[in-house]
Amino acid sequence: MLRVNVGSILTMLLLAIVPTGAIACDMREILLGDVAAINQSDETRLAFVLTATESEYNAAKGNGARGGRYALFAESLDYSNAQERARGIAQATNFNYNGTYANSFFDQSVTPGAAAKYASCINDGHPGLKLWIASRNGDYITFGATWVGSDSKVVVTPYDTAPIVDGGRIVSKPDVWRKGVVEQIVVKLDGNNDLYLNIKVDNQVSTQIIVKNPPDVIWKREPVKSKTLMRTGSHGPNPGCSGGEAADCIFPLHPGGALIPESATLTDRISSDPGHYGEIYYLKSPNQICVRMVQSTGACENSQIAEGRLTALEEFPLADQ
Repeated sequence: MLRVNVGSILTMLLLAIVPTGAIACDMREILLGDVAAINQSDETRLAFVLTATESEYNAAKGNGARGGRYALFAESLDYSNAQERARGIAQATNFNYNGTYANSFFDQSVTPGAAAKYASCINDGHPGLKLWIASRNGDYITFGATWVGSDSKVVVTPYDTAPIVDGGRIVSKPDVWRKGVVEQIVVKLDGNNDLYLNIKVDNQVSTQIIVKNPPDVIWKREPVKSKTLMRTGSHGPNPGCSGGEAADCIFPLHPGGALIPESATLTDRISSDPGHYGEIYYLKSPNQICVRMVQSTGACENSQIAEGRLTALEEFPLADQ
């Protein structure tokens, strides 16, 4: 079986599959306008944020890129914070293990709508052999393909050579190529490996490389406890005494970690007058939780005290290896 150095030729081949001058037929540009492509999975969201420009990120966020356990489109995140968080997740899950992986993974995460739009755009009647991802179902990848020869009189042609595939096997392909007809080539992957597919027809060549899926992810939870034990109390003479307050914030501790806002609480808590004690959470987000603890008194001649430590659960991803 042929072995190829996928990393060294990936960028060149990805550029080669788009016809010269066909900017409107760039699959990535089509996917960027399709929020369903971004929202397919946590991994597509991650790949998008790792590779998006600030304007692309803001546009996706405005168009409904939401949800997911990675929380990369939380309202509290701007572009810079989202990229920092995405890099932490990629590090923790071994996602971005080479420079082109995130780009390639997003570009091949094609939706039916994006595939149809790309096929309509690229089947323009100009000479060429064109190959693109149409769909993926489990280990089966369906490629769309169309051929138009340079000789307008030739309407049917055979393969120049047998298709070359590495990382899978072809289970369905056209027997011959008919001018301007959209064909399908179905390949079954050999497990979770990169796939290389090369087709030669009428002295024309088209290639597709599909990168393997990222590692499976497991999720763990651990408490985040502030190092600060907040202390406060009422103070002042009688009359004219006042309550006291103390504040603190906590942040995720693990790469790609997110605090669970509803888990926030104060531990090691005491109050000498619970009836005049209060907690005000003025920020609850996956990236930061802050609280203000207030202790007052019902009688100025009695000073009251309170203590507490801000705590919340953090959920964080790890590669399942």
